[in-house]
Amino acid sequence: MKKHRILVSTVLLVLALGVLTPQSAQDASNNAEKTDQEKLHRALCVGLVRTINTAEVPELYKYGSYAAWPTLQVHQQEYFNGWLLRFYSQEVNLRFADMPEILPGYGLRLNLHADGRGYDLRLEDTTANPHYAAFSDESGVIWQGEPLQ
Repeated sequence: MKKHRILVSTVLLVLALGVLTPQSAQDASNNAEKTDQEKLHRALCVGLVRTINTAEVPELYKYGSYAAWPTLQVHQQEYFNGWLLRFYSQEVNLRFADMPEILPGYGLRLNLHADGRGYDLRLEDTTANPHYAAFSDESGVIWQGEPLQ
């Protein structure tokens, strides 16, 4: 009787593992692809926030205050063109636009403080699911965030 219970338990365990394994294997491959794409989009988003932070520094030193997005595009065009050349093909002919959607799939919110001595920015990757955003301010520190689920 004891052998019978052990045999039945073993068979049930093997069947349960056999049923669960293919599902786990499928999920892992889908998650791996999604993770690589998410990593790329997040790296681009953080890189663009870093570029905006870098472009704001000469604004403060040259003009005495940080700049709004339209002014920043005109004064610091070399930073933004350099970023586009690094991450996008020249054949795409991509250019930065006005806020909120400065590039396809990227929404920017850039708020200047009233005295011009500070700013707060949020760059959201609207193509990610769930949405992802990178945040920064005049300190240059970059934070990452995504919605709670």
